[in-house]
Formats: sequence, structure tokens, C-alpha cells
Amino acid sequence: MEEQIKFLEDKLEEFYRALKTLKEDHKLLMQENQRLEKENKWLKEQIPHLKGKKELSPVKEGQDALARLYNEGFHICHLHYGSLRNEGDCLFCISLLKK
Repeated sequence: MEEQIKFLEDKLEEFYRALKTLKEDHKLLMQENQRLEKENKWLKEQIPHLKGKKELSPVKEGQDALARLYNEGFHICHLHYGSLRNEGDCLFCISLLKK
């Protein structure tokens, strides 16, 4: 009888650890989802602004696009391209903008 109780206690502890891990994963996924929804909303808001632009040379257009992305808070460097800049300026991004 004691062995069965110990077995059930062990299984309950294992289940609790698995449940705790699932809760942590859920929290991380919800945070990522909120970030992506915010980014998606912002991108959708940018579409009307892009339709009225005049034609630029491909090089100038690319440089402008990178500068615009950086000014809007995104990394343009190869290390973190496309991710949000959370801690101010990035030296790698700035070096790309100065080229």
C-alpha cells in the first residue's frame, strides 16, 4: 500500500512539474504573440504610406528602407535583423547606415 502511495505521489510531482513547464511556455508564447500582433498592426498601418511614394533607384530605395526600419525601432544589422531594438542604438546598425 505504501509503495502505491509513493508511486502516486511521484506521479503527481511529475505532473505538477510538467504543468508548471506548460504554464511557463504558455506565458512566453502569449508575450511573443502580443509582440507579433503589435508589429503586424504597425506594418499594416505603413501600407498606405508606401503606396504614394515616387519611384527611386533600387540602391537609394534600399538605403531609405533600412534607415526607415532602423528609425522605427528595428535592427538592420546581420546579427539581429528585423528584431525590435529594446536597448537604444546598435553600433552594428549604425555602421551600416553610415556606409
